[in-house]
Amino acid sequence: MARVGDRGRCSEAGGFRLAQRVQDRPIMSDRRWSRPGVSLSIIAVILTVGALYMARTFFIPLALALGLHALLRPLVRGLERVHIPTPLGAAIIVLGAVAGGLTAAWSLSGPVAAWVEGAPARFASARTKLSAIVRPLDRLTDAAVGASDPPQTPPPFAGATPGPPLLARLLGGTTTLLLGLAEVIVLLYLMLAGGHTRSARNLLPDTESIVARYLALSLLINCCEGIAVGIVMWAIGMPDPLVWGLLTFALEFIPYLGAATMVGLLTITGLTTFPSIGHALLAPISYLAITLLQSNVVSPFVYAGRLKLNPLAVMVCVLFWWFIWGVPGVFLAIPIAATLKALGDHVPPLAPLGELLGNRAAS
Repeated sequence: MARVGDRGRCSEAGGFRLAQRVQDRPIMSDRRWSRPGVSLSIIAVILTVGALYMARTFFIPLALALGLHALLRPLVRGLERVHIPTPLGAAIIVLGAVAGGLTAAWSLSGPVAAWVEGAPARFASARTKLSAIVRPLDRLTDAAVGASDPPQTPPPFAGATPGPPLLARLLGGTTTLLLGLAEVIVLLYLMLAGGHTRSARNLLPDTESIVARYLALSLLINCCEGIAVGIVMWAIGMPDPLVWGLLTFALEFIPYLGAATMVGLLTITGLTTFPSIGHALLAPISYLAITLLQSNVVSPFVYAGRLKLNPLAVMVCVLFWWFIWGVPGVFLAIPIAATLKALGDHVPPLAPLGELLGNRAAS
């Protein structure tokens, strides 16, 4: 009887301990979520985003210089192998890049200026054709709703003050652009001439080469796609095929949004150039076919087992940097995402970031 009583007491004590553990679990989880570290992390993220937004005039040239540094650093290393000093090699590469950019800008300035000059007339003609197509639909909608009078537009506000002259705005924008480019060139030279410290090489053994390879392959793919689009636009009779190839090369650095912009511009230009709707839609359809071929066949084959990014994460990065830095942020979103992905793959504390940006389905 004594043993039976002891067993009963032990079972009661065990049940009491188990119930106490079950009751303590949500308390421990609540304590875990209520730690000050979580609040401090949220505050740090908010402050970082605010600093990136408020100091974008400082961070945008720095980010551009870092991206160009990743692309041009292998060329400086090649000059170092032939016993050219690093500062002299960096100066040669930077001056060569500046000369190439100026030559390309000068050779393309004529076609681009002509296209921009004729853009308002094309948009007006496209609006006229689209209004002729949409007008029957508006009549059906008005008949279904029961509207009898057309909507009246409110009179313009009489107290509106004219803005600054167009020449002043253009000069101000050009001055800001030139100053920003000069800052990028100086930062790029200092980065290339300074090299890396030993601690940076130990911390990032392969990150720079991975990002440089990814950016170089993206540059090559976009260049080939721009050439293909230019040839197709010339074959179907679109005006300014060189400009379309250049726009394709530039806008392909903006995932999804760049392709949507190209489709809209090609549709508008096709409507103003060709008399029939079928011929007008041939330009955007051809572009979509080339883009789908590039994204589903060429890019997976070229990138192979190299750095791959999650499409959803890429879209979120593009929207985030667009909100923070505007148009420069859109072009810098992919290099920033690629750099963070490479850091997450090689730096253990940043492994969750690499998994978040990575394409698990591809791996």
